Amino acid sequence: MSVSQILVILMRRAWIVMLALLTTAIVAGAVLLFVPGRYDAVASASIDPGNVDPISEMSSGLGAIGLIQGNIISLVTSQRVAVDVVRRLNLTANPAVQENFRKSPSFGRESIDEWMAAGLQRSVDPKFVLGTNVLNIKYKSSDPNQASLIANAFLAATIDGSVAMKAAEADQTARWFSPQLDELRKELDDARTALRDFQSKANMVAPTAAGADKETSQYMAIGVELSSVRGSLTALQSRLTSGSTDLSNDPSDPDLQMLSGLKEKLSSAEADLSAAKGALGPNNPKMVAQQANMATVRKQMADATERMRQHLKERIGLVQTQIASLEQEQEQAQKVLIDIQAQRDRLGQLQHDVEFRADELSARERAAEQAKLKSKLTFSDMTVLDKAFPPVEPAFPKPFIVMPVGIAAGLALGLILALLAEAADRRVRFPVDLEYSAPAPFLGSIGNAGRARARIGTSRRALRPA
Repeated sequence: MSVSQILVILMRRAWIVMLALLTTAIVAGAVLLFVPGRYDAVASASIDPGNVDPISEMSSGLGAIGLIQGNIISLVTSQRVAVDVVRRLNLTANPAVQENFRKSPSFGRESIDEWMAAGLQRSVDPKFVLGTNVLNIKYKSSDPNQASLIANAFLAATIDGSVAMKAAEADQTARWFSPQLDELRKELDDARTALRDFQSKANMVAPTAAGADKETSQYMAIGVELSSVRGSLTALQSRLTSGSTDLSNDPSDPDLQMLSGLKEKLSSAEADLSAAKGALGPNNPKMVAQQANMATVRKQMADATERMRQHLKERIGLVQTQIASLEQEQEQAQKVLIDIQAQRDRLGQLQHDVEFRADELSARERAAEQAKLKSKLTFSDMTVLDKAFPPVEPAFPKPFIVMPVGIAAGLALGLILALLAEAADRRVRFPVDLEYSAPAPFLGSIGNAGRARARIGTSRRALRPA
């Protein structure tokens, strides 16, 4: 259908469009005149979910903001808050309200407070401003003063309800902790008793931070002494096999003192012999006596060195005996250490069990104390920003919205009714209508047939005799 056809249809059915427009205009006017105004009062509060808990000194974080906002919205629209509002404002004291309650189907099934709260729940609309933590509680009523009063009451009841819920949850947690703490204290006492009995039976004391246990200390001391003695043996054996005459490094050794004296004597004799060689011949009695003296000193030095070697071998034997004895003691100490290892492990397990239960009891006691403190909280994370004030103009109906909507609806309804009336009327008015009224194809049309008939009629009237 072309635009020209639609315009022709509207011209033919203009009365339908005008009637629909007039009807919607009358309905819009009736709404403005007879529908009571609805006033919306808004009370707002700021939510701070990321603050630090004064008890646990921990932040709840910003990741749970969606969950917190959802919980607050549910709290505002809950029956608990609505009933609190009814009781705060004493709304059921009105005789008219009591009469309406007696006539309602809820009479005898629920209390008047619950019935009144259900009506308030249908008119409250809490929302969070997009991108913020600001809660707006809107209440809709035909009375602007009542709307602001109830909106403020909903905000106050929500804050008090949030505090009461946190306190009730913390109090319930604290009561749950009480038997748990008693059980943990009993388990700790049992663990300490088991540790004390085992120590008495095994005659063992747990190692302290000041040092290791007696067996380990003894084993380590033997090992240190054995290492020292083995070092001394190695040094003695090195001096014995070195071939040197310095077989001792102890100044108090008599053999070493005698050998030192002989060395000095030999040096003095060699010096005298060297001095006399230039003045005396080799066969001189003094030269012969000097050489004999030197031979005697060398023989005494050789004897002293041999004695020192024998004494060194004796010392090596004593050290080897000492090493064998220390190795035996070390082996015995190792066996003792191995024998008590299982008992020491058991002692460590019992001691760890005591420490673990003590730490767990301490942590639970801290949590219980925090829960007790939270149950006494009297403030919330919600802060009032703006209280609701009685609105001056109604939110609905508004003339500049109702009238344009009524006119637009009337035009749309008139157009639809005109098209429906045209579709129901099967008379042929345009050549294109023939395509839908007959199965034969459309061949053509005489466009000036009306004007031709008019001219023929005029000519016949002119030819008539007067």
